[in-house]
Amino acid sequence: MNEHIFQSLIDNITQLYSVSEKELFNNEKNYESVERRQLFFYLCSKKNIPAVTIQKYLAKKDYNIHHSNILRGINRISTKVEQSEDYQNVISKLEFIGA
Repeated sequence: MNEHIFQSLIDNITQLYSVSEKELFNNEKNYESVERRQLFFYLCSKKNIPAVTIQKYLAKKDYNIHHSNILRGINRISTKVEQSEDYQNVISKLEFIGA
């Protein structure tokens, strides 16, 4: 049901950051990789998609993550968005790229 929303958000992030979907959902723990994934989680949450649904969708793409990590990522980006106009601008771009 939400797969078209997931794919649209993935496409927006990969387009903005010039990375592939494979690079977005790799297991790297560097700041850039983690932040891009957390942005995906945050954008999904803004579309009212529960963490467990995000987790199940990513498992279909062979990316396994615990729902608590998804929630933590959402909270981290939420804090950054509240504190930084730069993040607000990035979120605005990601919501509307390709829309």
